[in-house]
Amino acid sequence: MTSSYLLHQYWTFACHTIPAFLGDLYLRLMGKKPWMMKVAGRLGKTMNLLEYFTRHSWDWSYENTNTLLKELNPKDRTLFCFDVCQLTWPEYMEDYCLGTKKYLLNEDMAGIPATQQYIRKLKTIQWALKATLLVILWRVFIAKSQMARNIWYFVLSLCYKFLSYLRASSTLTH
Repeated sequence: MTSSYLLHQYWTFACHTIPAFLGDLYLRLMGKKPWMMKVAGRLGKTMNLLEYFTRHSWDWSYENTNTLLKELNPKDRTLFCFDVCQLTWPEYMEDYCLGTKKYLLNEDMAGIPATQQYIRKLKTIQWALKATLLVILWRVFIAKSQMARNIWYFVLSLCYKFLSYLRASSTLTH
């Protein structure tokens, strides 16, 4: 984010347009369908739509809302539920993003399940790569230090004892 229009245009060109163009060029050379410039264009469109909201600031007050909420009778409180404390924020943010996609960006909603599955797959791959890297680094570190090796074996023995305890306690309850 920057308040300078020219600087924003420069960074958009340098960080979005050029990499997208080079990516599409690579895809064309590989005989595949280019798609990165389209994504960069959609990103630019989204940024332009949201520009007004990112370049201005507002002070919000909830005093009138709280006063109204306190003055409602119990029946009206259930009928006109607008207490933000009762919102499930993760669900609200998901609905907010889906609404932005559908109503502001006018995008097709049919691909969402496939996209969610793809994101889960990417998160699993990311987790596996991080775990692999951690194990590799830890093994290298253990190979260099006797104290680290002792800590590693101690942690492993604790895990083994804990799992043995869980297995024994689960057979007792059944």
